[in-house]
Amino acid sequence: NNNSSSSSSSSSSSNTNSMALPPQPVHIPRALLATEDTPSSKKFAESGDFKLQRQFSMEADSLTQAHIGAKMTNWTGVIFMLNSLTGLSLLTLPYAFGKSGVVLGSVLLFACMLMSYITVTFMCEAFTIANALTYEQAEIKVIESMPDLRRALHDEYEKVRQTQSSKSLQESLLHGPPRRKDTMEEFVGEVRRECPQSEFKLRERVELGQMGELAFKPISALKRMVPRVIYLFVVTFTLGTMCALVVTVNDSLAHTVCTVGTTYGHQCDQLFTYRTCIILTFCITLPLCFANLQKTKVFTLGIMIIRFIAIFVMCLISCLKAKDRLTQETFSDIIDSMPTWNPSNFSAVFGNAVFLFGLHHYLPSMVSPLAEQAAAPRVIITAFLIAYGLICFVCVTAQIAWGGEDHEVCAANVGGHTCQVQPLYNLNFAPVTFLRGGVSLFITSYPATAIASIPVAAITNRNTLARWLRIPLSDPDEKLGVVDITMTLLVLLIPSVVAFITRDVQAVIKYVGSYAGLTVTIFFPVVLLKALRTLLWHEDAEAAGSEERPLKSPFAGPLGFIFVAIFWMISLILITYQLFF
Repeated sequence: NNNSSSSSSSSSSSNTNSMALPPQPVHIPRALLATEDTPSSKKFAESGDFKLQRQFSMEADSLTQAHIGAKMTNWTGVIFMLNSLTGLSLLTLPYAFGKSGVVLGSVLLFACMLMSYITVTFMCEAFTIANALTYEQAEIKVIESMPDLRRALHDEYEKVRQTQSSKSLQESLLHGPPRRKDTMEEFVGEVRRECPQSEFKLRERVELGQMGELAFKPISALKRMVPRVIYLFVVTFTLGTMCALVVTVNDSLAHTVCTVGTTYGHQCDQLFTYRTCIILTFCITLPLCFANLQKTKVFTLGIMIIRFIAIFVMCLISCLKAKDRLTQETFSDIIDSMPTWNPSNFSAVFGNAVFLFGLHHYLPSMVSPLAEQAAAPRVIITAFLIAYGLICFVCVTAQIAWGGEDHEVCAANVGGHTCQVQPLYNLNFAPVTFLRGGVSLFITSYPATAIASIPVAAITNRNTLARWLRIPLSDPDEKLGVVDITMTLLVLLIPSVVAFITRDVQAVIKYVGSYAGLTVTIFFPVVLLKALRTLLWHEDAEAAGSEERPLKSPFAGPLGFIFVAIFWMISLILITYQLFF
């Protein structure tokens, strides 16, 4: 770690306060003082010493900034991940399937799921390396605070180097002189090999932009630009996601208000109602952005329960509607009328699929709390496959149930005429008469519960934007300053203005997902993992691929990196051709 010595020297004055050392004297293993030659495969006897590892871990914990907090089981992780996967995309993909065709839509959705899982494993490995960098800083701080241990390490390394001098001379004659490693670098590397479970443990949440800052030190102008470009795309993607969220929330609210009004005989201007809802939503969420929203578990659980109930009811009603259609038409006629393969509209599904599986910028918060961190890839693929099967089922039943309707827009009142699949699928259920219209109001309005997610998304976007622009924000416990208020207004105004201009949630998803989302989800994981491997292994990236360690990606390698990069480039070309030519 090229940054270790400088970071340790700058913090040496505060070392005694930041690190809790045991009261007993320094422990130097007896093997360290032995006269036998240390085997070449293990130069330092204390690299596997348990007490020393514990001190390293304690110091690494003290250096963490975004602590993980409470742990959760694997199946709890699957459920929470499904809550994210079945949000907006479940409502927008049925319409997209109708445009591209159910067969092509299923294929594209599976391809995006597969590529996202591959790059998710890249990100999981990158998380462990980012945490290992913190662990190695802790190693340096602990060793520099213990002069006797540092001196003993140096003496032992010199003894090993002398015993290997003849071999080194022979290799230098054949291959040129090797780069000489100092004692600290050699010891840190050996601890990495001997104790990977401790070094690569996830101790803190490291976000995508922060990993870019870690991976690309500001040595040259080019390397200074890379983290800024990563932040730019992450901010664009998250703001685009927030725009789609604001449109969905307010469109659902407007339809709910108009459904109630029309049912009781009142006229309703949907556009005016929609824009009024945007203003009210802005006024409600703005004060919440300045409140303490650290404990949102109750809200999250409540929204998750409502969402799962609504999805179950939608599937049930769609199946009943599909059954009624099957009694009136033959199965072959229904299949013939369904769109199956329409490549000219593939971008509709592609952008939605990227939004669906593009959880990479939220992944640290989802993976870090797992009690069994090594099971993270298994948890993720389980959630992906369940979400894929559920969404394909919803999309196919939607085409069977509503594909034969004549009207393009549904009636606003309960008991009115039904229609073809809508850009927001929940709006197809506005005319449903079950429970005297209660089911209609529940399904139409349930996406509006996501209004509780808007302040959280705004705070996250504000912090990411401030970090990108290098603007310091006030501490959450201190009084908010002008900069904090301005940044919060900015990240909340942008999606509100976009939603005020357009209600076309599909257009927002198509453009933002196909460019910013695709790059954040597919390309950046390759760039970050390759750079972090090179940084941690001191320009020896091959060592990163040969060592066994937690959450090491089975797909990360020259062929895997090239395959993912080619997929990203081809996707960009095809999307650009379809959208603009």
